[in-house]
Amino acid sequence: MTESDTGPKAHDIAVIGCGLMGAALARTLAKSGYSVAVWNRTPERAEALAREGVGIDAVRSVQDAVGTTRLVIACMSTYEATLTALDPVTTWDGTSLVNVASGAPDEAARMADWAVERGGRYLDGSILGYPQDIGSDATMILFSGSPDAWSEHEQTLRTLGGASLHVSEQVSAAGLLDVGIVGAFYVSALASYVEAATYVLGKGLDPEVLRAGTLVALAGLQNATEETIAAILGDDHATDRATLATYAEGARAGLAVMRGAGQRAGLLAAAVENLGLAEEAGLGGLGFSAQTKVVGSSGVVGDV
Repeated sequence: MTESDTGPKAHDIAVIGCGLMGAALARTLAKSGYSVAVWNRTPERAEALAREGVGIDAVRSVQDAVGTTRLVIACMSTYEATLTALDPVTTWDGTSLVNVASGAPDEAARMADWAVERGGRYLDGSILGYPQDIGSDATMILFSGSPDAWSEHEQTLRTLGGASLHVSEQVSAAGLLDVGIVGAFYVSALASYVEAATYVLGKGLDPEVLRAGTLVALAGLQNATEETIAAILGDDHATDRATLATYAEGARAGLAVMRGAGQRAGLLAAAVENLGLAEEAGLGGLGFSAQTKVVGSSGVVGDV
């Protein structure tokens, strides 16, 4: 049982939203020995979750959920859904709200203001993992916002993912990483790999050869990401290896081959377009990272 300045609380954590991810969070916390209150807009979902085992109690109102604990984890579909669900709770009395909804980074700032205005503390969270992996070392949850809330609840929150960490006091940081790493990088990279594997396997390549080549490519990608960060931060894109123009030439040739084989190759086409823009801006003699000069919001050279 959790103690607070306002007296003892009936539950260690409240989970708001009992979809696949919310249910996984509640189950993991209960299995770790925490007492968990669960609330869902459709009460039957919360009640079904509570019937699964010891440690989970379904509550009928969101006020009851928040009022029984010092830590609330909201797992709704959007920030707007979270605000709508929690709006009846006007006083938080130092209770910490952790929101893991999907949304834009600026929504996190508005959510933090909302919580603080009501006397609460706020952490924004981005889950890098699947429901079935919650609680394992394969899951990372990025948290940003109140250092005090993180300090108080770090042990509990790390229960949900072995690789979890507090990335910044800047409340939008977790969302920024989610958009950049999950959206712009991971999804695009995985989609590109599906595109590539479809092509080479369709040409009869031995899957074991593909796997071996993939490992080499991933190792090179890891090194390239480190170099890219340094180059962008230092604004130094000189290279003594393959230039951007060399990559562009190879990519255009590869695109022609894939399209000649009937593949749409949409991801490779997008890469060729970005490389072409960089060449037109006079960056062809620099390294691959020089594309940063043309992929910013305005596409103007120097706008990083």
